[in-house]
Amino acid sequence: MVYVALDDRLSLYSFPNHPFNNSRYFSFKQALEGRKILSLLGKINSRQAEIEELLLFHTPEYIDFVKREEAEGGYLDFGDTPAFKGVFKGSRIVVGTTLNSIDKAIEENTRVFNPVGGLHHAYRDKAGGFCVFNDIGVGINYLRKKYKIKNILYFDIDAHHGDGVFYSFLEDPNLYIVDFHQRGIFPGTGEKRERGEGRALGTKLNIELKSGAEDRDFFRELKEVREFLDTKKIDFILMQAGCDCLAQDPLTFLNLTEEVHREVTKLLLEIAEKFTKGRMVILGGGGYLLENIKKAWPAVIEELLLRGA
Repeated sequence: MVYVALDDRLSLYSFPNHPFNNSRYFSFKQALEGRKILSLLGKINSRQAEIEELLLFHTPEYIDFVKREEAEGGYLDFGDTPAFKGVFKGSRIVVGTTLNSIDKAIEENTRVFNPVGGLHHAYRDKAGGFCVFNDIGVGINYLRKKYKIKNILYFDIDAHHGDGVFYSFLEDPNLYIVDFHQRGIFPGTGEKRERGEGRALGTKLNIELKSGAEDRDFFRELKEVREFLDTKKIDFILMQAGCDCLAQDPLTFLNLTEEVHREVTKLLLEIAEKFTKGRMVILGGGGYLLENIKKAWPAVIEELLLRGA
């Protein structure tokens, strides 16, 4: 069975008067209801991550900072990520839900989708780009500590480079990264020449798309991606399915369609069926035009259902 996190507590991760708000979550839920596929999906409950779990990736000083700033107000970074009342709890719920998703994927050798996960800009010691706690970074270390899973693929198609993941694991030879993103927008990182460092050289792949790139431009790059992945031993897959890469998103300048989400999901399912016993967790990531959310994330779910679990 394919699972999806549709616990309304996820809507607590919502910045007031801000592009990243809970209408994104409810639009996705509404889209699944409209396509009449909810009955085919198992449900994942949300939970708050324990402090000990946050410490798998984040520093204790940063965790204390988030808790303190929630009471004081202001911003957690330089102006993108406000410290609203409830941000500490809401952020922990996102992480806890991703960890629940990992548990279910392992327990049942299946695929799980968390629409509010994928907070790839947070670093170990700082927030950034609407991301407070990095559920991906916590999830990677959780997989290794709890399940002894070593070789992990992180595949990111959000229009913004997943810097908080990429640079935090830059020297990790067992985290393979494929990151599609638009060149020249926030956070301004992710050059093609960056392939990992030290023993990890050759384990990372940045793919920069030009402003205005279309599906054909994206698919042209998939040949290199397939060649890159063909040489890798993979035990678990994390996908960040940001849909701010679709046309008309207010924060980006790409012209992709949801067919990109379908094709990447198909590719990762092939890898999962071959190497990971089907285990894969997909995280929603960015996307700030509600109509794109209603198209892209259900497209991922439909591909997961089409291939069973």
